[in-house]
Amino acid sequence: MPKTKAMYSKDEEKQLKIEFWSTLNEQLELERGLHANKVNWMSFNTKIRQLFFRMEASREDAKLCIDMQFLDPGITALYYEQFTEFKKILEERLEGELNWQPAFEHSNGKTISRISVGITGVDMYKKEDWPTMHGFLKNNFVKLESFWAEFSDVFVALK
Repeated sequence: MPKTKAMYSKDEEKQLKIEFWSTLNEQLELERGLHANKVNWMSFNTKIRQLFFRMEASREDAKLCIDMQFLDPGITALYYEQFTEFKKILEERLEGELNWQPAFEHSNGKTISRISVGITGVDMYKKEDWPTMHGFLKNNFVKLESFWAEFSDVFVALK
């Protein structure tokens, strides 16, 4: 029998989203970076303007994304190409299949480059799915931070 989606008011949806992300943030605050440093996971600083590590959750999935949103498409292509040089390392470290999208239509209407890893069949509006979603996002973000701590100099040098 197919799962039915519960209907929520806008206020209920807003409250669930706040609770979902607050609970994840509490879990991430207990994590330390590769060098045992405290990391601001929810607003991770890549030290490169227009390069973002983002987490997304919806009724269908949860994703960790590397978004390249440079104003100059040539710069975006350069950073995307540099990430492809690390494809094997990223695929070995992150849990799940990486989705490489050199031209991704973002919800803000801009075309960006995105690399993401996600899980499907989960719903952020179902609290019973939260442990799976939080675990996936947390584990992959810790691994992405470790990758970044090790290799960010290569990307920063492109600035």
